[in-house]
Amino acid sequence: MSAPTSTRRQSAGAPTPADAPTTANGLLLRAVRRRRHLVVPGLVLMTLWQLCEALVPIAIGVIVDVAIIPLDRWALLWSVVGLIALFTVLSLGYRFGARMSNRALQEEAHDLRVEVTRVPLTRRRAMDGASSGDVLSVCSADADVAALVFRQIALGGSAVISIVGISVYLLWTDWLVGLIVLIGVPLSLVLVALPSRAISRHSTAQQAAIGRASSRATDIMAGLRVLKAGGGERWAAEQYRTASEEAAAAGIVTAERTGRVQGIGSLGMAVVLALVLLAAGYRVLAGEMEIGTLVSVVGVAVFFEEPVRMITQMVSISARSHGAAQRLVDLLGSAPVDDSGDAVPAGARLEVRGLELPDGRAVDLEVAEGEVVTLVADQPAAAEAVTLAVAGHGDGADAVLVGGHRRSQLAPAIAEHLVAAPHRVDLFVGTIRSNIAMRHDGPGDDDELGEPGAGGEAATPISREVLRASAVAEIIEHLPDGLDHAVQEGGRNLSGGQRQRIALARALHADPDVLVLHEPTSAVDAVTEWEIAQAVGRLRTSRPRQATLIVTSSPPFLATADRVVHLPRSGEARSGTHLELREASASYRTAVDR
Repeated sequence: MSAPTSTRRQSAGAPTPADAPTTANGLLLRAVRRRRHLVVPGLVLMTLWQLCEALVPIAIGVIVDVAIIPLDRWALLWSVVGLIALFTVLSLGYRFGARMSNRALQEEAHDLRVEVTRVPLTRRRAMDGASSGDVLSVCSADADVAALVFRQIALGGSAVISIVGISVYLLWTDWLVGLIVLIGVPLSLVLVALPSRAISRHSTAQQAAIGRASSRATDIMAGLRVLKAGGGERWAAEQYRTASEEAAAAGIVTAERTGRVQGIGSLGMAVVLALVLLAAGYRVLAGEMEIGTLVSVVGVAVFFEEPVRMITQMVSISARSHGAAQRLVDLLGSAPVDDSGDAVPAGARLEVRGLELPDGRAVDLEVAEGEVVTLVADQPAAAEAVTLAVAGHGDGADAVLVGGHRRSQLAPAIAEHLVAAPHRVDLFVGTIRSNIAMRHDGPGDDDELGEPGAGGEAATPISREVLRASAVAEIIEHLPDGLDHAVQEGGRNLSGGQRQRIALARALHADPDVLVLHEPTSAVDAVTEWEIAQAVGRLRTSRPRQATLIVTSSPPFLATADRVVHLPRSGEARSGTHLELREASASYRTAVDR
């Protein structure tokens, strides 16, 4: 095992809590700053595309005046060549500009997903009270929506620049037409921008409703077998239908507000276009404007509808991005940045000093290096409180000392020093090997299973001792792929006992200085449980400077432990061997025999 270190390691490129933005605008501005190498050239190329689009009617008007009306064939030939060049630049500008903008969008969406996902993984109190579906929605959908800011910059920014450039041309061509455009277009944009704050609020509410529906679906799918066994399919469908209807209603409101904004933008541009046509037609009838210029002016006025439509859409997208960014900021700031310290245990001694239990009592507990201790609690809530405190959850973490440091001040990533495995078993899509190894380093001896996986790559080695101690060796003996047997979502293709043994192997494979197990064999048959209890004891005591606490009422673990601590329903805890406590306490006999 590697020697303890005194500093916490952070992944490369990961922003520190102090760098996390505190406002939605701050998060979006940070996104733009760190993608400026793509944003700036992308905006330049997209603007070039928009300006070339606007130059098409201008070029046609010029061709009418210099080639078609005079019937000049050479001028017409050069005009065709010029149009080909114009469309070439137009096409390439959009192609590469959109590519850069989309690359910035995808890269930023990825970084945001990684950043916000790190929060619930590393901060113990992140989004307290929030459902898993809501957290999932923020870490996925909201990150993607917030990254749409790059589409706003590429399309909306180029549209604004092209509107300014074409307005200058119209002023130079005819001051009356230019004045109509300079007044009408900004007025239309102001009318479009006014409802943006309301759209942002409705979009935020929509994303929250989607998160609740996702959470409900996740909850139903996790308990699908129970629902089918108990005939609760109709009830579950009704529960999800209600949550989905709320999300649909919120989406309809957001779409209605967005459609209203787009309608206002289209109506405003229709009025501007009508006024431009009237003014240009009057100039032609008065002999103050050439036919080719009329074609150019009308074509440019019609072109205005496209950038204004883009800006209208970008206002709606901007509101949605702002709402999503606000939810991301809420998640980033949902836990105190000082919730964890940076201390690393300097030994394997586990101490619990004055931990308050749910019934108001305080409990003291100590596990020395090289010792295997079992804790029997008559009240399940008391056993849960001890396990959660050692895991670092809740205020009880301050009452726990690991290697001389308070649990609340330990660095988050200390799996090589402390592992507190809960009673609940969580398996993930992958293989048995990947669910055991995860990212932990193995014991490092020569007796390891590290055959190549299904993809031909070197697999993570798993100690044979760990496989035997957890009885996973018996499982893989009957599977053709062995450790590389596929595990479906939640381990639903495995039995409860198999899942529990794999979870035990995961904890043993981490090989921590301090190991805490909570009812690790409740779903295992009696014979296998006895074999596991003996093997776990041998494995943990064979390695120096390790402490093991097993919270259980299982007789095999109690009989093989160095010491048993009994926490009755009332009174103080008692300590001794399994036989001593069994002879001295009737409540202990009741606890272990039930």
